[in-house]
Amino acid sequence: MKHCIRLSILALLLTLAHVAGAQDISVDGEYRINPVYSRGFREPMYKGDKAGFYTMQRTRLILNYHKENDLDAEFIMQDRRFWGDQDDRSDVANMSVFRAWVEKYFNPNLSLRLGRQGFVYGNQYLLGEPNWVGTRAHDAALLKYQKNGLELHLAAAYNANGQSFKREPYEYNYYQNMQFLWGHKKIGKLEASLIFLNRGMERGDTTSTVYYMQTFGTDSELKLSDKISLVGVYYYQIGRDIQDRHVNAYFYSLQVQYEVNKVLSFNVGVDAGSGNDQTDEENSNNRKSHYFDRHYGLIHGHFGYIDYFYVNNPTTPGVHDYYVKTKVNATKKLSIEDHIHSFATSAVLNDPEHDGKSMHHNLGFENDLLVNYKLSSSFKASLGHSIIFGTRTLDQLFGGRKIQESQMLYAVITATPNFFKYSKTEKQ
Repeated sequence: MKHCIRLSILALLLTLAHVAGAQDISVDGEYRINPVYSRGFREPMYKGDKAGFYTMQRTRLILNYHKENDLDAEFIMQDRRFWGDQDDRSDVANMSVFRAWVEKYFNPNLSLRLGRQGFVYGNQYLLGEPNWVGTRAHDAALLKYQKNGLELHLAAAYNANGQSFKREPYEYNYYQNMQFLWGHKKIGKLEASLIFLNRGMERGDTTSTVYYMQTFGTDSELKLSDKISLVGVYYYQIGRDIQDRHVNAYFYSLQVQYEVNKVLSFNVGVDAGSGNDQTDEENSNNRKSHYFDRHYGLIHGHFGYIDYFYVNNPTTPGVHDYYVKTKVNATKKLSIEDHIHSFATSAVLNDPEHDGKSMHHNLGFENDLLVNYKLSSSFKASLGHSIIFGTRTLDQLFGGRKIQESQMLYAVITATPNFFKYSKTEKQ
């Protein structure tokens, strides 16, 4: 049966290739095997807890079509499951559509992309590609313009539960509607972008009330030399959150990226998001919020690989992340990365053991070590270890219980075979 499906797909692609002009068509796969030994990954370890071990397998079938100055299309079907996620009495599928979009070019400078797509911008603090960490997709229309080094993108999305002839409250844990305008320009050694994003969230109750939050800011990089670059990110957030609180929040990132040579490079910086102060009466009365919502930024790419912040639950006090990231390209195939993080709360936490006093801002230190080995262009493997040394403040952030040693050991084996490729040049 699977062989017949594959032959059908190839027959369809060959038919498209025959009727079209100059074009490229490819069918690719992605297999990712990810065993994890967890002693506190995403969920802190407490006294009496036992370490967990599991293997996740993620599989994709990727179809791409490109006809220059005419049409682009992408379709990605994926399966995301754990080894042992099966039952001999039933066959529970975990298939989903990760991407399904088509892009029409009206001329070389203007195009319109429609369908399920990813929004990836700048350093991905606000809009990023989570890739295999989740299955995030945006069902949207994206108008794209580029000319003379200037890029402009205008996006609009409106979500519904399904086919409905009357307005119903949106019930999913996602935005009800979203729009953004993004612009990017490169001037000499400076690359700068500006974004304005409006997001509407709905509680899913009978009121059908949509709460709108606006985020605007910049993501820039200045290349001082061939070896040193400065990165600056700043976002400001206003409007109302889904609890109907007035939002006044910020986020910034400052980085110095230094490439010593082809072997050694460093990234030294700080990422910081504002948060709610427990000693602030307006915050405690739920009238205002200073918590910065990172919306759809990278889940696993920032704030450490242990994923204690901005992942499973909102980190309402906000976090300052001071880091030094080192990368060593030992050979053409082997690279080693080490990330050292120092975390601190942005806002104040009350100390439950001392009335009227606040806790120290220091949350602890984390070290992420990652070894990458590329066996070929289509096969690579990584081995990683992460450990965090927390404080009483970290304990309090997660409810107050004493957190035990927290670390994880994991491997990622990735294969990306090409099943089919066709390229045809239009006759002159």
